[in-house]
Amino acid sequence: MLLDVEFPKSLVVASHLFRHSNAYVAFEMMQMSNIDDEKNGLLLFKPLKYAFDHFQISFIRDDANVFRLKLFDPCIRNTRLIYLKDRNGDEVLNAEQRQELDSNVLLTRNPCDFDAQKTFGDVDGSALTFTGLERPFSRCLYMQANVARALALTKGWIDPSYNFEDFWSDVSLDEKMEMFHQSILDAAMYAGVDKYGGALVGEGQPDGSSASNATPSSSGLSLEEVIETAAAEETVVVDVPYSYLEDEDDPTSVVSGVSKVLLAAQLNPEAGGLMWVEQSSPQEAYKNVVAMSQMTSMLRDHDRNSCYERGIKGAIAKFKEEHGRAPIVLDIGTGTGLLSMFAATHGADHVYACEMFVPMAEIAEQVTRANHPDKITVFPLRSTDLTVAPEGQVDANASYHLPRRADMLVSELFDSVLLGEAVLPTIRHAMQHLLQPDAVIVPERAMVFAQVVESEPIYHFNSFAVPEQQSEQTGIPSATRKAKLARSGAAWQCEGGKPALPVHFHALENDSKVLTKPTKVLSFDFTKPSTGVASYEETVIDTVEAGKAQAVLMWWEVSFDANDKVVYSTEPGVQNWQDHWVQVVFPLVGDIRVQSQDKLVLRAHHDDIRIWFDVEIAPEHDSPKKAKRTVVSEKPPCTCGMHLICNAERIAMLTDTARREAYNTSISLAVAELTASEPLRPISCLDISDGSLCALLAATHSEVSSVTSIESKEVSARIFDQILGYNGVNVEVLNSGVKGLLTEHLQGEPSSVDLLVGEPFYYSMQNLPLWQAFNFWLRRSAVDGLLHPKARVLPARARVLAQAVRFENLHECFGAVGNVSGYDHATFDQFQDEYYTRNFPFPAYMYPFKQASDVVELAMLDFMQTAHTVATNGSVELSDFAANAVIVWVEYVLDTEGKHVVTTGPAVRYAKQLIRFLQPTASGASKRVVASKFCFDSLEGTIELSIDAN
Repeated sequence: MLLDVEFPKSLVVASHLFRHSNAYVAFEMMQMSNIDDEKNGLLLFKPLKYAFDHFQISFIRDDANVFRLKLFDPCIRNTRLIYLKDRNGDEVLNAEQRQELDSNVLLTRNPCDFDAQKTFGDVDGSALTFTGLERPFSRCLYMQANVARALALTKGWIDPSYNFEDFWSDVSLDEKMEMFHQSILDAAMYAGVDKYGGALVGEGQPDGSSASNATPSSSGLSLEEVIETAAAEETVVVDVPYSYLEDEDDPTSVVSGVSKVLLAAQLNPEAGGLMWVEQSSPQEAYKNVVAMSQMTSMLRDHDRNSCYERGIKGAIAKFKEEHGRAPIVLDIGTGTGLLSMFAATHGADHVYACEMFVPMAEIAEQVTRANHPDKITVFPLRSTDLTVAPEGQVDANASYHLPRRADMLVSELFDSVLLGEAVLPTIRHAMQHLLQPDAVIVPERAMVFAQVVESEPIYHFNSFAVPEQQSEQTGIPSATRKAKLARSGAAWQCEGGKPALPVHFHALENDSKVLTKPTKVLSFDFTKPSTGVASYEETVIDTVEAGKAQAVLMWWEVSFDANDKVVYSTEPGVQNWQDHWVQVVFPLVGDIRVQSQDKLVLRAHHDDIRIWFDVEIAPEHDSPKKAKRTVVSEKPPCTCGMHLICNAERIAMLTDTARREAYNTSISLAVAELTASEPLRPISCLDISDGSLCALLAATHSEVSSVTSIESKEVSARIFDQILGYNGVNVEVLNSGVKGLLTEHLQGEPSSVDLLVGEPFYYSMQNLPLWQAFNFWLRRSAVDGLLHPKARVLPARARVLAQAVRFENLHECFGAVGNVSGYDHATFDQFQDEYYTRNFPFPAYMYPFKQASDVVELAMLDFMQTAHTVATNGSVELSDFAANAVIVWVEYVLDTEGKHVVTTGPAVRYAKQLIRFLQPTASGASKRVVASKFCFDSLEGTIELSIDAN
């Protein structure tokens, strides 16, 4: 697709309307079978592609069914197309291209009617023409146009009255509304909103790069759009433009720029939910990122460090022997610079390292300078932003990062799933642009191993199927018999996008049974360029036990040399314990039952960044041979909708039978009590928790005539509205907060609310169990005026509990590292000095520990009353002097009599707990006491916890 203005064909490039990063939404809501479909692409002149990708222009369909360019950004109206600059001030076209266009050299080689003087204003209103290709998806263009219009409004580029007609195609009204909402959310993805250690998120992150191709200008997103998808534990980084007159009498003395503002979440004391307040210390935010990352775990992984050092040492020695000189080494994703220092120590001529997270790059710069001055150069950039001086370069004014292509690449770009940190496309790009043709790659190869297991816990991390049971205590029919977490009968077959779940498998071994022997299923040779094409390998395997095939357990091995003498494995129990690389489980869907010696087909798929599995009974005529085929289809998306809004822990929470029965029984008892007190009065119910589970349970009771559920996320509101409809219950789902909520907003406009319910659960606070409890209390207080004098609140109360423990290993993943493999890391340790004051969210069941004290109560929340300040002091004597942490969680008492209790404590798999590590203490004391101070300020919405051991 081109404009009706001709352009040089050599400068026309492709642009996706809908990106690979949003593929799951494309498949689920856009009904797009292939993200690379020609109808998902435009062919545009390179500067126009940049402006389109960054929402400066759009294509709007007119009454004649013609797509015409709409210029949103007035700042580029008078800019010549060939001189468009990116967010860093660099021209989109290089100097040679601009010169050739100005001198018509390109046009001579590639004649067309292009006018090199044309501005963006000149092409405003020009029509798209289609040169033999299919027309693009109208709904994709509509999505982009809506996002561009929303951003343009926030910048003041257009009048608020500007709008355009709907030009969706082949999509229902519901899907249009859902997709438009998703497009606004996904603008964050287009804006390069990355996450570093789950702590920083926002458009202005200090990643030091010139940004990915998908990144718009630094002010390309409104604050509301950035924080919409941010979790409460994250810090939002926003670039705020400013301008002022340096001389008030001189209108031309305008000084402008962009400043970074860091925002942290805080509970809104007036009505619950999150409000974002400016942080005074950016350095503190960056320290938090480093302290809560896996960097200490990696640096303390002696097996990992040894493998890398031995692999790098051997590779450099072999290179010197073969080439008679020392290699230039490139280190991608250097972290603290450890691999670079290995290379420098063992004879590299020079090491060029890059790290995209600027604070970490600054640490690497100082650590490498302290250990290897003048031998290592660190760039705060992505590897894709590095440039290499061309051979024979004579321009003294030109600036390049590498003087020539590197002879060797060292990198640690693995995650637990092996490919998730983009090792394949990163090496592929390096081979094309940064490395010599015969460059040495360390490590060289990787192999993936898998075995099929039976495991109910893993199965219920992905499946919403809940066994029907009868409550033994009350005889009340099970909630699961009536309430189904599905919006159609086909939901039970949804594979949830085949999620990969990193786990320490030892924590699940007692509830799992291995059905097959370990089998090598995939192999990757990093020394050869990968294709980027999705493919799979198929293996026929024999079962060794009878059971149900409910999951695939996966791990990998990486080889650092040609002879496999230096190998690192993530197989359970093979290496020293660490937490940065663990095993991965893939829950399966369906009822696959096997007997011993049955044959199964284990199909391992992969693309550039993902691995997933299929398992099926092998046809009788199959033989145990492997067959490698190319797969055109992408990883299957979620079709039930629930996997789009629920992570594995939330699914396990929703499908935990005991938990659901506790809520259902408590709701039933509350309904019975309300009915008994006033038999003829209809009961109204309000659910103020995300996820609408309690609303669904309440609506199954015929005595409840009015049910309203409040959802903070629009996607969740729409999905649960469909689920409630499928269940045949009449519930009003509102996508809103609770501030200003009136009875006329509720279903049936009842005079008051008789039953106020909540789990409590909130999407943005999933990793903060204490915040969820206090948020429920604040929201309950905000709707106090709606409650009937005899109203029941469920849960009735909550207790914040704590217990000192001694972790076997988890505490080793944080804190100062000192000397790592002979290299001083004092600069890194400066970021670790207060790690014991930070709250770490972990699923404690996955990390072996021993109890080191009694369970103590830090706070009690009476939900029957409105929120008030809670402040406590306490202490507990340790039964184990070597205690190294305190686990904090919330216990919910659902009914006023305290018969039904639900916990988020360390015994459950469906919730994380707050972990506070204890400061190391010198031995010698006769006893040790942990003192605690807890304060919830209801006027400020703040929660403060202090824990000290002495």
